[in-house]
This record gives sequence, C-alpha cells and structure tokens, in this order.
Amino acid sequence: MKKVILLLALALGIASAQAQIPAEVTEVMEKCRAAMTNATGLEYEMDMKAGIGPVAMKMHFVVANKGNLNRTLMSMTVLGTEIVTESGFDGTDTWEIDHSPKGDTITFTHGNKQKKSKNELSYDLDKQYNKAKMKLKDGYYEITFSEPKDKTSEVKSATVKISEKNYVIREMRTGARGAKVTMKITKIRVGLKDSYFKLDLNQYPHAVIIRK
Repeated sequence: MKKVILLLALALGIASAQAQIPAEVTEVMEKCRAAMTNATGLEYEMDMKAGIGPVAMKMHFVVANKGNLNRTLMSMTVLGTEIVTESGFDGTDTWEIDHSPKGDTITFTHGNKQKKSKNELSYDLDKQYNKAKMKLKDGYYEITFSEPKDKTSEVKSATVKISEKNYVIREMRTGARGAKVTMKITKIRVGLKDSYFKLDLNQYPHAVIIRK
C-alpha cells in the first residue's frame, strides 16, 4: 500500500512539474504586463486577421488604456461596406458610437460596462495556460503557451512575440477549433491625458444621444 501511495505521489509530482510555467517565462510576462499597462497611458494600433479555412476577415483596432480608462476603435470592411465602431470608459460613463449611413448614435451608460473582447491582447497568458516554451530570436521573445487551465476554453494555444528592448507585445497568434487569429501591433504611443478618454460631443453635432 505504501508503495502504491509513493508511486502516486511521484506521478503527481512529475505532472505538476511538467505543468509549471518556466520562471524565465514568468519574468518576461511580468515585465510585459508592466510595459503594456503603463501608468501614463498606452495606445496601440493593431491589425488583426482571423481565418477559418479559406475564409479570412481583416480588422483594424486602435486601443488605448490608462488605469481603468479606455477607448477602442474598430474598423472592418464587409462586402465593400466599411463598418466602424467606437467605445470607451471615461471614468464616469461607458460610451459607444454606432456609425451608420443614417447617422451616428451615441449611447452613454453610467459606470464601467466595458467587456473584454476575446480578440484583445492578453498580458496574462502565463496565468491562463499550464505549459510554455520560449526562445529569443531577432530581438524578440517568442513564447508559445499550451494546455489552457480552463478546460472549456476554445483557445487551445497562443503564441506571443515580445520585444526584448521594451517588453511590449508586437504580435500574438491564437488557434481555436480550426480558426486562426493573428494580431500585429503596428504603432505604439505612450503618455495619454485623462481627457483623451472623454468623448468630445462637439465632433458629433448631429448625433442622436441616448443616456441610460
């Protein structure tokens, strides 16, 4: 009986060791989190390509964050028609702009009602996965994560490229049920005023305003 218990404990120990994220990966991710959540505010422009088999969809994002303040612009073209959405949280209200051929509609909701999109960059991959492999190539840390801790997660793997120089994310690739998503950061700006997150209604003189 003691021998069986010892073997079980050994097996569990090996499994636990295999599931751990290497310390060097955790260190890089911690520096990445600090860089991407810069206290003075950080904005990045990102091109995203999502594909399922031969079908591909391209989108462009501009994402800005400073503490709990945020704003996001997303644009894409569907069947020759450009679709643009904007949303944000200014510290008091969540706002969202619906651009349509009939005119703009702006909705304000009190409080922070922003929800994180599955397509946003994640800085916590080392906390979301059990395994990781890292290599340094051409000035970038390339880390591949696998075995999500959440067994119901559709995203089974994720690869992220982080700058060795300033630890900001430059690219992320994910895979889920045959779908592949690639996100590439094309521009980064650091240092944002709080007023940047407040929507200037003077820019939308003819918009329909809804307050909830």
